[in-house]
Amino acid sequence: MVALAAGVVAVVAAALAVGAFVLRDGDEEGPGPTASAFAAAWSAGDVEALRRLVSEPAALDAVDPIALGANVGVSETRVEVGTVAENEGEAAASFSVVWTVGDVGEVTWDGELPLVEVDEVGWRVAWDGRAMHPSLPPGGSISASMTWPERAPILGVGDQVLIGAVETIRIGIEPGRFDRVSSVPVLAEQLGLDPAAIDAALDAPGVEPHHFVQIAEVRPDEFEAVRDVIFPIPGVLFPRGTARGGPTTGFARHLVGRHGEVTAERLAELGSPYGVGDRVGLDGLEARFEEQLAGRPAIEIVIVDAARATVELLASFAATAPQPVRTTIDPVMQAAAEAALAGVAVPAALVAVDAQTGEVRAAVSRPLDEPFNRAVGGAYPPGSTFKVVTAYALLASGVSLSTTVDCPVELVVDGRPFQNFEGGASGSIPFSQAFAESCNTAMIGAAQALPESSLGEAAGAFGFGVDYTIGPTTLGGSFPEPASPVERAAAAIGQAEVTASPLHMATLAAAVLDGTWRSPLLLPDAAAERHTRPLDPTVRDSLTQLMGLVVTEGSGTAAAVPGHVVIGKTGTAEFGEGDPLPTHAWFIAGADGLGIAVVLEGGGVGGRDAAPIAARFIERIPAG
Repeated sequence: MVALAAGVVAVVAAALAVGAFVLRDGDEEGPGPTASAFAAAWSAGDVEALRRLVSEPAALDAVDPIALGANVGVSETRVEVGTVAENEGEAAASFSVVWTVGDVGEVTWDGELPLVEVDEVGWRVAWDGRAMHPSLPPGGSISASMTWPERAPILGVGDQVLIGAVETIRIGIEPGRFDRVSSVPVLAEQLGLDPAAIDAALDAPGVEPHHFVQIAEVRPDEFEAVRDVIFPIPGVLFPRGTARGGPTTGFARHLVGRHGEVTAERLAELGSPYGVGDRVGLDGLEARFEEQLAGRPAIEIVIVDAARATVELLASFAATAPQPVRTTIDPVMQAAAEAALAGVAVPAALVAVDAQTGEVRAAVSRPLDEPFNRAVGGAYPPGSTFKVVTAYALLASGVSLSTTVDCPVELVVDGRPFQNFEGGASGSIPFSQAFAESCNTAMIGAAQALPESSLGEAAGAFGFGVDYTIGPTTLGGSFPEPASPVERAAAAIGQAEVTASPLHMATLAAAVLDGTWRSPLLLPDAAAERHTRPLDPTVRDSLTQLMGLVVTEGSGTAAAVPGHVVIGKTGTAEFGEGDPLPTHAWFIAGADGLGIAVVLEGGGVGGRDAAPIAARFIERIPAG
């Protein structure tokens, strides 16, 4: 049971002027107007007006009706006066109170306001706790406690649990048996903690020698990695606990988000019934679907005495059951994608989508501790992976796999020289070889014969320019119409103003596998507009052959995996400034019914650096 924080929900003031509650001799006849003014001030949340209407203003310091309401999350107060009975300088006014508690319900009670006639002042309320509520004892209070139901899981394909309750090891210290001088440095090093933070926890107010002072909570596998060093330390304890997580630390972090203690910013966003210390979704799906995953807590509003013992239950509100969030992520494929990127030293992403449905099966962004989800929200020049689009346009125009094209060392377009990566050249070669070896000059030269609209139309067939989202911030593919011959040449090899996310490039590879481009889907229960673009079957068949040659004998042989049929395209995309320019390493692939994209930000060469990562992913998933 966790008490609601005071002030979580502000009391809604009635539209009453402050000065309306000041009563003096001659302004009234009997105690009724004073009782009515007090009720109006209470309803309006006007403490200063209340102080002018009581016989002893200090009484409001002990029992403040406005603060007591705020303490239990009251969003509106309505107080109405009933009958007033007067007898020789004293009076009693019956009244009723209705507290609206956030959006969960109402608390009501009836009471009696005692009034006294004060010389030269008039009638005033003789305020005390029992005037607030008949059962409120001296020194007592009104409080709310809530019990949250167990948070619902985030599910993957087939309702497999991605994120839910997981076993943990709580690591703590019993101060009376612990040698700080020798042991704090060891714990700090093994657990990656600041020694000052351990000291601060041990020195916190109220810590006794026999207490358990928790300093960390880790997964069992993480504990095993340090067990032999820290387990023998006297005074260090290791009780088991539970936390929220996936099969490994940081599993699908950039999609599902983080769950932890509420921040001030999130608390302001969420409002009642949340309070300081609650654990909530901080970002990702955990934050977006907070209300669905968390449900609503069971709330009890009670009167307590000075010792905090319950005197009376005023109201109780049942919990609302949480509901899971379903995604299309496959836990096995997600784990394979994360393993494929393990140890990568540069920012990177890997995405896999189901070619037949467009459903996202895995999406990984690295580094783990950086919030930016480059897998679905990054915008990069796709480089030579875009040659899949250019080849589609060329094949549709009549170019065949055997058509001879020129692959010179350099091709000048409107005064701008274009070279092949690292200066390679092959002379006059079949188009299939030019594609497999990723010859820039051949692709640009062939594309110059296309009508100006052809590249844009081919890009549109692969979803470039389509506005879609999978839930988290999503970028697709962008192909601005080239403004000059130079831009048109650069666009043909995925440069100029062409950009795409790894997610979008995975859909491109999926389209070649299946024959239809589909906008991706992550949340099957969330309404989202789906987009499809069927490809020309004959052109698609030729394109599949071309991408197969990339892996069997071209620039992407490092992506070949025994037992798996893999098609792909390498990409090395220039960006930024420098001589030579830095490059992103790309590889897109179709394998085992999946469209796959890998990008290494500033990571070098597609065939050398990105293709092996795609292979590490493919070899970890079932063939076929």
